Amino acid sequence: MKKIRVNFKEAYNSLVHNTRKNIEEAIEEKVEDLPPRSGLFLTDDDEKMPIYGPVAGCERIISRKKTTIGSAGNKLASFHSGARIVLTKDNYGSRATGLGGAGGTKCEAIDIVAGQLSSEEVISDNVTKSRANFATDGARIYLTERGNVNHYFGTENSDPLTSVSSNLKSGIGIKSDHTLIIGRERVRILAGLGKFDGGERLSNGNKDVRSIIELGSIVEDDYQAAVRGENLIKYLGELNGYINAMASKINTLEKNLSIYKVALGRHIHVVVGAGPSTPSPSAALKAGQGVTEFLNQNLEGAVEEFHKVKTNVQFLGIEGGKLKGVKEDYILSNTVFIGR
Repeated sequence: MKKIRVNFKEAYNSLVHNTRKNIEEAIEEKVEDLPPRSGLFLTDDDEKMPIYGPVAGCERIISRKKTTIGSAGNKLASFHSGARIVLTKDNYGSRATGLGGAGGTKCEAIDIVAGQLSSEEVISDNVTKSRANFATDGARIYLTERGNVNHYFGTENSDPLTSVSSNLKSGIGIKSDHTLIIGRERVRILAGLGKFDGGERLSNGNKDVRSIIELGSIVEDDYQAAVRGENLIKYLGELNGYINAMASKINTLEKNLSIYKVALGRHIHVVVGAGPSTPSPSAALKAGQGVTEFLNQNLEGAVEEFHKVKTNVQFLGIEGGKLKGVKEDYILSNTVFIGR
């Protein structure tokens, strides 16, 4: 079966381009012959979607659709449905939630949603009325002047730095199944106060800020400082030099020990009146044992130090020129992957 190319080139041509212009003109001709509310070519449709409500008195809503509910015998009512932008005060569900629901001030908020309740297990239609649902709405961008975005998006318990709370601070939360950020030349993720003349402060007035960037999973609560690559390379270079020096010392000790053993075994001296004689077996053995013990102790010490360094390298996990790490103490995160 031939694959359908969704992102075909013509879709990106400007409207003045002949190919794109011809496509739009052909669509315009076909639209007139379509069945009513078919939804084809972005025409209107009869899709039944949950409705937004109850609407709070302070809220202003821009929505894609208005759904009318009622019958001839009942009063008709019109409700917002589909993708929406809600200009509101800080809240994350019912009209009693958030700083806005508590009657707070300085808590302006904007809630941008596509896909109301679309992650619910049961498909909902226009008999379902719902306000913001930060768990099961499809995609959301939420901005608040003062609130607690970690709490609203259900990530509060995954924050190990409880002293750096998002409560009563301005925040932006972005949530979807897949979130894509593209910079044609550069993407920067920074934390901290801006370098403005006169300085900067948080919305709660705080100027003493600990700037933190966390990359991880919501279920993770054990965060560790990321590795600075150039410093790590420098350290590994020094460590490698130390290992090579230790290996050289061990080889020298082994060589000298072998030379000593051979020389001791071949050594003779002259005894007056008796001619050539080998050393006293007991004395030679005793002396040899002393020197051998000395050399072996130094050798064992060098080997022990070498194994300590080797263990340290294994902890860092150098395998095939790449950092891997042992299971209990990964140097690389299983959650964060950074390309070149």
